[in-house]
Amino acid sequence: MKHLYKYILLAGVLFTTYSCSDDELSSNSIFDTTARPHNAFDQWILDSLTKEYNISLDYRYKDSETHISYNVVPPTTHQSIALAKLMKHVWLDSYKEIVGSDFLKQNCFRQFVFIGSGEYSSNEEITLGTAEGGLKVTLFRVNELDLDNIYINQDDYYRDHKKMPLDLNYCYFQTMHHEFCHILTQKKNYSTEFQMISKGKYQGPNWINIKDKDSAKDGFVSGYASDEYNEDFAEVYATYVTSSDKMWNQILANAEVPVVDQNGKPVYVTDENGKPLVKTDAAGNPVFAKDANGFLVPETDAKGNVIYQTDKDGKPVYFLGADGNKIPMFNEQVKGGVVYVYSAKAGAFAAYFNYGGQYYPISVSAPSFTPMVETLNGDTIFDKEGNMIQKYYRQPMFKYEYVQMTDKTGQNAILEKLKMVRAYFKDQWNIDIDKIREEVLYRTSEESIKSLDLKSLK
Repeated sequence: MKHLYKYILLAGVLFTTYSCSDDELSSNSIFDTTARPHNAFDQWILDSLTKEYNISLDYRYKDSETHISYNVVPPTTHQSIALAKLMKHVWLDSYKEIVGSDFLKQNCFRQFVFIGSGEYSSNEEITLGTAEGGLKVTLFRVNELDLDNIYINQDDYYRDHKKMPLDLNYCYFQTMHHEFCHILTQKKNYSTEFQMISKGKYQGPNWINIKDKDSAKDGFVSGYASDEYNEDFAEVYATYVTSSDKMWNQILANAEVPVVDQNGKPVYVTDENGKPLVKTDAAGNPVFAKDANGFLVPETDAKGNVIYQTDKDGKPVYFLGADGNKIPMFNEQVKGGVVYVYSAKAGAFAAYFNYGGQYYPISVSAPSFTPMVETLNGDTIFDKEGNMIQKYYRQPMFKYEYVQMTDKTGQNAILEKLKMVRAYFKDQWNIDIDKIREEVLYRTSEESIKSLDLKSLK
């Protein structure tokens, strides 16, 4: 089909030449060949990127630098200046600090191209950046930069990427580290053992249907990493060096899959006696189970009756008021429902009753409330003097939160990949990726970004 197109085009040219042979060709080009003036930004690019890093930057729109299938717009100059300064500060200067500018001159991209808008496909996918042969990187959506609200996500790895403000980490910096990693691995191979870690799990073109949050359990830091092992390697590197501890641990936690039995019930880790292990907090205190509303869950017997606490002598344990006395129960309090909470700071339980849709401490009552009395089989119980026995609030036994067994296959795969990426950079390039990461995280900190004047070339 391509050959047929060429033949038709050639025939058209011959026909045109023949039919117009009597006309004189104009010496004026139909294209604008006027040389553009060299401005202050061009000089900044020459001094800060070209001379120092051997990198050119095209921010003026050229048809030849874009894909014919997409409609895109040029970037504005002031937003191009901001992104160029951010790119230099966050990305290039991070490597300069750790491995030196000469390393970048020898191994970095040679050309950056800025495009104002994104490339949007029919399935609503957005192209963040493209790389060609390790020489040229194109970055999109430059005009979406909000210079008064520069945002670099370090809190939630799974933040919706369509949300504004634009996350520069996701849209630009990860892309740069990813493509730079490709350059290095094309020059020096990494161990083929990396390919075996997730063998049989790579998705190929179907990676586009894999959500980042779902990929972790299969051992991938992102959906794109599940494409094939070269992308996997670059994604591990780019994600690690641009992620805070909080974000990286979020990925690892998401890669740990809770284990359930055939009925969908949790499978818990047990001690040597076969009893489920209780979760503990940072201080070593047991963690109590909570319902969907955050209230404690009382223990119940086989018949569904609440099991109440007793002291060492087997006597009931009651909730006590500020005066140290037991708190009486009222029918109106119990009717709306009673809930329980635990204050770790105070180390004590508290109970609340639902009255009119709001919760009040059980110590609160009203003169109109009717005291609740002890009953047996529906009959009121009286003391020796013939008085009805008042009922008081007792402390239930509360369920603990147990340690659920988890499948760490995905988590172990990610950690094993990181180990191999770290070894590759150290052994082949003498680069400590943890130092790169430390420098990158410092330069993407709010304090560091605020030190930049993104609205001028100063």
